[in-house]
Formats: sequence, C-alpha cells, structure tokens
Amino acid sequence: MEISIEYCGTCNYRPIAASLAFAIEKETGIKSVLVHSKEMGALEVKVGSELIFSKKQTGRFPDASKLVELLKVPK
Repeated sequence: MEISIEYCGTCNYRPIAASLAFAIEKETGIKSVLVHSKEMGALEVKVGSELIFSKKQTGRFPDASKLVELLKVPK
C-alpha cells in the first residue's frame, strides 16, 4: 500500500503532514510519502491513486485517528 500526503508548502502545512505520516506509520507500520505542493491550501491524502481525504474539499484538517482507522479497514 502506497500512501502519499500532498501538502501546501506556502501555507506551511508540512508539520501537519509529517504528524499525520507519523501517526499512520505508528499505527499501521506503513510509511507515507510527503509531497510538496504549490497548490494553495492543499492537504490531500491518497492511497495509491485514490483520494481518501482532501482539505480543499472539506475545508478542514483531517483527524489523524479517523484517518488511521480508515486505513486499517480492509478493502
């Protein structure tokens, strides 16, 4: 499973993205790839090519525990 977290560098969302990546790895053992984006307000979490969370769509930051639970659900 490949997880990527795309974050807005201009908005300084890297610490939030890194915190999410840490929580995901701690709970699932899966390392996430952090991807710097120049798109304003981006904080997008993808599993492979599937978008599972978008700050741009929801207008809020993800809840790390809910995101981890979502990733633990077998597909």
